[in-house]
Amino acid sequence: MSFIYSLRDAETWAKFSGDYNPIHFDHVEAKRLGLDGLCVHGMRAMLDIKTALSARMENDASGADGFSFVSRLREPVLCDEPYQLALSETVRRGRMQISGNLLGKEASAQASISSKLTGTGGVNLAPVTQTFSLSAQTLRSFYQDFPHGGKPVAVWNFMDAVLFRQLVQSSGTLDTVRSILPEVRATCLSEVFSQVQVVQTHHETRFSRSLLAAGTETACCEAFDYAVLPTLVTGDKHSGLILLASLQAWRGEEPRMTVTVTLKTGPLTA
Repeated sequence: MSFIYSLRDAETWAKFSGDYNPIHFDHVEAKRLGLDGLCVHGMRAMLDIKTALSARMENDASGADGFSFVSRLREPVLCDEPYQLALSETVRRGRMQISGNLLGKEASAQASISSKLTGTGGVNLAPVTQTFSLSAQTLRSFYQDFPHGGKPVAVWNFMDAVLFRQLVQSSGTLDTVRSILPEVRATCLSEVFSQVQVVQTHHETRFSRSLLAAGTETACCEAFDYAVLPTLVTGDKHSGLILLASLQAWRGEEPRMTVTVTLKTGPLTA
């Protein structure tokens, strides 16, 4: 399975997510950070990985009430460079696990993104104090900007992307960043990306079995409630900070998804 990402892919993901990190659009900034060129968003590349893993998992998802998707972003995915997605299957504790490694043109290089989709038990939610809702109408507007290429998409893939979008726009996450970086002037987390070097290094999603299959716009855009959990921060300004941000979503009485994202900053002081 081959992929080549372009500036257009970065632009469509940014339109959907609000993530206009300059490493995706500014050649000077990308070079300053040691990149050979512009890179596409890790979340954009993960859309294709998740689609491939879901299609393979649908063939043998027996015995699982839910699924766990874990992805590590090891290296930037450069624009206009060829990548191959290598899939493999194993059985762990009686449940299927599908692995996917996104590999660059150098056969000896490590995967730029390594991911695993594994059958698990159901989704467990933590107690929350503040909840939000996304209506079907709002989700349909997101769906119009979602880069699915006009093809059916796994419901969890769309929902995962929507929750990442909400994280980027979350005032609660921004408040945490402001408490650490009072000098940063921003109204949402996406604006922080243009002022501070921020990269995503890890993404973990747990979701209910009902979300595995590919669905139509109607299936993807069912209203749901969600919450943003308190952001955990480690590290320091001199070496860089690591932010662990989590969300969870449910519909009625059904827990649907939890998402945990790890973001790493560069050094914040001279």
